[in-house]
Amino acid sequence: MFAGLPDIFYHVYWSKKEQFLYETDTYVTWVLFGVEEGKFEYRIGEDYGVAEFGDVVVCPPQVAFYRNVLTPLSFSFHSITFTLPDGEPQQLMPLLAQRKIRLPQFRRLSENYSSLRQADQQLPFNPENQMPKQHYLSDIWLMITQQALESPDSVSLLNEDEFIRDVAVYFKDHAHEPIEVRDVASLFGLTPVQLIRKFKSAYGVNPLQYLTSIRVKMACRLLLVTEWTLDVIAGKCGYENGFYLSRVFRKTMGVSPSEFRKQNRY
Repeated sequence: MFAGLPDIFYHVYWSKKEQFLYETDTYVTWVLFGVEEGKFEYRIGEDYGVAEFGDVVVCPPQVAFYRNVLTPLSFSFHSITFTLPDGEPQQLMPLLAQRKIRLPQFRRLSENYSSLRQADQQLPFNPENQMPKQHYLSDIWLMITQQALESPDSVSLLNEDEFIRDVAVYFKDHAHEPIEVRDVASLFGLTPVQLIRKFKSAYGVNPLQYLTSIRVKMACRLLLVTEWTLDVIAGKCGYENGFYLSRVFRKTMGVSPSEFRKQNRY
């Protein structure tokens, strides 16, 4: 059985979307698009397809995600950004690499979408209000893992190197400190190239992308629960100064730290 569940970053429900704001976008975390109604086409790397209800499309961090609405009068979908678990995500990689995953449990999927939609409509956005949605993402993830377990590729992956989990835990435990990939590689007896290759094979992202997702999430929490300046928050999240954190934050979240704080505090 697969260990761990994904950690939700944020979820947004879009109803009757006529077109995407950006034809192509990138994310610092994983993102899942779940179609509730209508169709859209996508291209992620060399993978192209059309998704409809029953399909979830997953895109890794820092990979260009092209998308285009095909049914502008009836296109509704869920966008969920998330980080992967510390368990054994490498077992899911062959399935996630397909980008579009067909989930045949239509009734179960529809119930999860309905619950997510209601939560999005009833709760204002802030990190605390994302947690009720975690349950529904977890159930969708369990459907994905079931598909992966039925794949012949999953058996051979059970015996792959698992120590890379310790590397991910190290990044989480030390995200508030300055970290160099070469130093972490040396600590675990690897060259930087070996670490990057093994980590990306296990988690679908390179170590720096994984670390950035952790730090931005830390910054989101501190922006909402403290009155600290951006320079202080930057220091708590492993960045040299507030200017650099602001650049990373805007690229990740689409808004500046000050805008995020203003919009999500009440």
